[in-house]
Amino acid sequence: MRQYHLLLVAALAILLVISGCFGKKKTSESEEDGTIVVNSTPQGATIYLDGAEPRLVTPATIENVEPGEHTILLEKSGYQNWSETFDLDSGETHVINANLVPEGYYNTSLEIYSTPSGSSIYLDGTCLEYTTPVIVQSLVPGSHHVRLYLAGYNEYNEYFDIADGETYVIDAILSVPQYPVPVFTIYSPLDGESFNDNVVHVMGSIELENGNPFTGDTAIMTLNDFDQEIYVYYGSFDEYISIGSGTNHLSFRANSPNGDTGVSDEITIYGNFVAPDIEVVLTWNSPTADMDLHIWNPFGEWCYWWNMIISDGSLDIDDTSGYGPETFTCQTANVGEYVVKVNSFDLDEDPYTDCTIQVYFEGQLAGTFGPHRFTVDDGMENWDEDEHPAWWNVVNIVVTGNREIKFSNHISDELANKIAYDMENMPRQK
Repeated sequence: MRQYHLLLVAALAILLVISGCFGKKKTSESEEDGTIVVNSTPQGATIYLDGAEPRLVTPATIENVEPGEHTILLEKSGYQNWSETFDLDSGETHVINANLVPEGYYNTSLEIYSTPSGSSIYLDGTCLEYTTPVIVQSLVPGSHHVRLYLAGYNEYNEYFDIADGETYVIDAILSVPQYPVPVFTIYSPLDGESFNDNVVHVMGSIELENGNPFTGDTAIMTLNDFDQEIYVYYGSFDEYISIGSGTNHLSFRANSPNGDTGVSDEITIYGNFVAPDIEVVLTWNSPTADMDLHIWNPFGEWCYWWNMIISDGSLDIDDTSGYGPETFTCQTANVGEYVVKVNSFDLDEDPYTDCTIQVYFEGQLAGTFGPHRFTVDDGMENWDEDEHPAWWNVVNIVVTGNREIKFSNHISDELANKIAYDMENMPRQK
């Protein structure tokens, strides 16, 4: 009997050991797979789970996911990438509700006030559509220049830096100009003069009212209410501009060393030609940079500094030393897509430049694009087929059969392939 009890105790011990082993294994198996629910606004974002090849787009439910740390990455054309890294517990359902941020959007704001109010606002050389007071959202982080101007007052200038997530406030007190202000002598064009071509040569000089020399290196030229910075060399300026058909208004202003603003008399000149169907005007705001306007027509013909005339349009000049304008003119537009791009060919001594494009249709301003900031130039080497930081894809001008235009981001595959080939094989020297 005693022997039987000993055998029974031994058997129970073995069972306890076996039970303990299986018990530990069951604890591991008790960690149930989890579920990840992925939503996004807007929908249709491609889902990457832990870097694996995507199989789903939002909204989607991913089942049978092992517990532990995971990363979800969402991609959608036209929006910034979105990602989240999280720990998924056993049996958990983790819900993601992602608000996708459009490309080019930043969590910045610029508040601009002036006394008196109603001042025109020039942000990095581009005139905004509204006057003070205003709040500008989604400003690109980095260095910026704001210029305020109200007729009868001194121009106000402020330079500042802003980081993503910051708000910058400008509260300008506008002052009245004091003697001596800059005064202008315009040699060309003359008031009342007519031109048979859209390209007009502008020449003039600046000095102070007391006869002292003007020592600034820039002035502002206003053509038909559009301001453009121009280069001044020892008190003289020499520029080419592109005028429209009919009546054009031209004036200038500049600041003395004390910041007192002088304004020229307004000059009225006339374009004695029929307004083209399409005009594309490129300007930029730095003195040494060489920016280039590139246009492809519906037939894939490429108009730029190396090939300035195509079958239905032409580029007027290649400005290699700052400010522009460079103007593409299409007298009679064909039905189809005209693709507008800008290349930062050479920044030269400028750390960056901001470019603006204006599109005119039948002599009327149809759209303004930019400013777009370039911080790199083409480099004349190291072409990357995937990244084009020295190119700005501005807009596609679609001419309809009804002789109207609309703006689009769509390009036909055939034209897109031609453009990609041209960009890669562009001459890298001038």
